[in-house]
Amino acid sequence: MANWRKRASLKRASDLQKRRKHTIVPWLESPLVGADVEELVFAQRHEANTIELFFDLFFAANLATFTAYHSVTDAKGVWPYIGFFAILWATWFQITLHDVRFARDSVYERACKTVQMVCFVGFALVGSKFSPSRDAKSNTNFRILCYTLVVSRALLVLQYLVVLACTYARKGYSKLYLPLALNTLVYLVAAAIFGAMTPAFAESAQTHRGIYALWWAVMAAEGALTIAISSRWRMLSFKKTHLVERMGLLTLIVIGEGAIGVTKTIASMMGKYGLEPDGSGQTLCYILVLVLVWMLYFDTHPHRHFGTIRQQIWSTLHFVHHLCIVGVVEGSRQMALAHHTLLNTEKVDKLLWDACGVANLDGEELVSYLVTGLEYFQFDTKVESDRYISLINNDLWAIGNSTGICDPLNLAEVTAPPYPVEFWQLAYDTIGALYASLGMKLPLDQTGFDLALSSWRAVYIYFWTALLFLLFKSLIFLVLIRRNKIDMFDYASIGIRAVGMMVCVGFLGALAKDDVLINLIKTPAILPSVVALLLIILLCDHFARVAANWRLKKSGQPFDEDKDEGHHGHGEQREHVENHGHDGKEVVRPSVMPLQGTDASYSSSYTGYNPMPAMHMNSDSSLYSGLPTPYSSPVQGHVAVQYVPVAQLGH
Repeated sequence: MANWRKRASLKRASDLQKRRKHTIVPWLESPLVGADVEELVFAQRHEANTIELFFDLFFAANLATFTAYHSVTDAKGVWPYIGFFAILWATWFQITLHDVRFARDSVYERACKTVQMVCFVGFALVGSKFSPSRDAKSNTNFRILCYTLVVSRALLVLQYLVVLACTYARKGYSKLYLPLALNTLVYLVAAAIFGAMTPAFAESAQTHRGIYALWWAVMAAEGALTIAISSRWRMLSFKKTHLVERMGLLTLIVIGEGAIGVTKTIASMMGKYGLEPDGSGQTLCYILVLVLVWMLYFDTHPHRHFGTIRQQIWSTLHFVHHLCIVGVVEGSRQMALAHHTLLNTEKVDKLLWDACGVANLDGEELVSYLVTGLEYFQFDTKVESDRYISLINNDLWAIGNSTGICDPLNLAEVTAPPYPVEFWQLAYDTIGALYASLGMKLPLDQTGFDLALSSWRAVYIYFWTALLFLLFKSLIFLVLIRRNKIDMFDYASIGIRAVGMMVCVGFLGALAKDDVLINLIKTPAILPSVVALLLIILLCDHFARVAANWRLKKSGQPFDEDKDEGHHGHGEQREHVENHGHDGKEVVRPSVMPLQGTDASYSSSYTGYNPMPAMHMNSDSSLYSGLPTPYSSPVQGHVAVQYVPVAQLGH
């Protein structure tokens, strides 16, 4: 211990004698610095940098804000939600497709990211009132959306022009002129179309529904063309990029939206009344749904390169996957609230029946009993339900001034509901206040229960439909990322997901009758059923893996490890990472030498692969045959490789 402290002290003293060379952020750095000349692809870094993660937070903030303003509680709210999510996701996707291939940390790149963050703030402004329809009250928001889309696409035009200029300034990259020019043209045309749409949203213009579709048509076209260009010119593919990691991080953000929903659910269900067994159970199931959805995705997340074209299809399909996750997450919250609402509705019914049908109270005594019971719901603590207090007071006044309404003789003539007609209006207004306190927007001319039933039906449909498509997308992803011979795990995982999809269809069958739907929501079974379904799928996956590995071991056949190969598994990236570091900037590594003069071979800690016999590299040796001879490094014992134009290596 004393020797260790002495060595540490000497090292600190030595460090204090040295001068520090500061890292300087360049004004602009060519994306060609990150070009992998061996694989003929752009690969700037092996993982997302901090500014990319910072930018993702603006996506998360937009999603949270839009969900808060547009909770999907009816059929009309579904399509605006999908439409705005598509605009948000498509813009993020186009920016990411550029960044994973060409973006390098520089003042220029930071300025571009700042503009993109401003664009996402513009989306947040638009999202608060985004509701495209024939009877839109104001076109101002739509004009702002067009301006924001123009700015975001114009910036992409500038970014691709910079990449094109960098390739033009360096010999050997002439084959990239055309695809980069096409990419630039795609975003230029998109910006022009979005700009040309603004006159259609003049303040006095009567907007046709078809104009709204143009937004999504253009964004679908630009995404398809960008993917097609990268598929045709493989130098622009995403083979060694961190695109898979970026999609995984965005998936985390989308699932994380559910964490916000958990806090909202607890506040709505138990914020006024304290802990309740039923509410606690629903909240726990909600959390388990989030965890199991996370496991469903990341337990089968690709660890290695699985094909250039398939990777691009896989990444594009994440739009539907993320939309399904949002549907499951938000639907779980709404289902929990619907169950809680029906339980409270039963409490209102019981209160009215106990006061009238059981106690047979009358006059002031009856009103006093009802007021005491209604105080439990604390309608005065919510702005949304406060407007109903005057209506409830009027109903109580009318009941108090009626004589003998709860007399057993009068009750004998009551059929349904189980209390006199004078109580009906009080029941409607009380239930309306109850629903409003949970965030439902109720018109004064519509009863709470009628609107709630319509809302629950819509939520129930999109919840189970989203879960069905989530399982379907999980199945498709399993097929896309498979790179080895099919085995027991593939059969079992695909089969159990197909069974899960049929279970979802079965639950959708409850929509046939309102009574069945209401009774199902009234029971606490919906979220536990989803938890059980996802848990069974994941357990089946686990045991199928164990069985497949056991059979493989017993067969003695050669096998492939299903784990990271470095660079987050996207293909033989060890040397590129070592030569460029985590930030993509070139660094000089010490020469590779055998230990104690032995013939030990160098072995990658990432893959265990022995790429070449260990040797001492100096200024007279080559790294690989076929590549140019290294020039002398200014640092003794180090080696550097000459720049090689891509065109000289051939395709």
